[in-house]
Amino acid sequence: MTAPSLRPLSATTWAWVHDRTAWGYSNCGLIASEGEALLVDTQFTLEETRALLAAIDLDVPGAAVTRVVNSHGNGDHTWGNQLIPRAEFITSKASAENLCQEMNPAQLTALSRSPATTPVAAYAAEHFGMFDFSGITVQPPTRTFTGHTTVQVGGVQVELLDLGAGHSHGDVAVHVPDDGVVFTGDAVFNGAHMVVWSDSLRACVTACDTLLGTGAQVFVPGHGRITERSGVIEIRDLLARVLDASVELATAGVGLGEAAYRVREAHGGTLAHPERLFTAVAAAYQDAGVEGVPAGTLPLVEGMAALASA
Repeated sequence: MTAPSLRPLSATTWAWVHDRTAWGYSNCGLIASEGEALLVDTQFTLEETRALLAAIDLDVPGAAVTRVVNSHGNGDHTWGNQLIPRAEFITSKASAENLCQEMNPAQLTALSRSPATTPVAAYAAEHFGMFDFSGITVQPPTRTFTGHTTVQVGGVQVELLDLGAGHSHGDVAVHVPDDGVVFTGDAVFNGAHMVVWSDSLRACVTACDTLLGTGAQVFVPGHGRITERSGVIEIRDLLARVLDASVELATAGVGLGEAAYRVREAHGGTLAHPERLFTAVAAAYQDAGVEGVPAGTLPLVEGMAALASA
């Protein structure tokens, strides 16, 4: 297993990258100038966040993190927030309003440590059982915005983009125009299929177009390897194909479970976690106006677990 590292992208931007597609190993960003620093997301556990902060102290000495932008409310991007207690925590209004849409640390611990007697428990144990969530106190945002806002980090202007619902019910990207860099959060997964917790796959496609519209050349995804414009285009086009296929199946009256299986067989490819396509198909069914589509964390995890074993 390759250890994460803090990689310089320019004189003022760095990416904390795992190069892994497994659940929970998220990337972060750092923008630092003139002794000021802004961190894009924290890590899933306190131990992992301490490693991130130690790397910043070592590689970017004198950079004081006074602001954290959380790209969305999922724990693998926020549960280390408490280790930067004096920081301002910024996210979109939509993200802040939907922080409660996932399991808290105690609930996820209980599920991933429970006997693997159900597909959901087995799936949780496989993908989350190795994480230690002890000691975590969830830190909510202290500042929210809608649409677009800018912040100044030393001599660097940083743009915060409210992408709306997509991967989550409220996603945020961080753009550094002078460096041509975007930290996408989970609006982009590279090397693995996206999880769609919101009710719209169409919005995920639109988010990719918004990211490309920045003109940036370097994109740091929420998970996986750093990519360029061509990589984001490839990811967008796959999401669009899945959307089209899913809407066609919905129109034909195919049940969600069967549709997810067919989409996985046709579009799973070599990307990791093809079972996540259940969430994409469910979101496309919502886009198509199908009634009774499961929503919320546990029903979607149940669908993924079922598809993984199909």
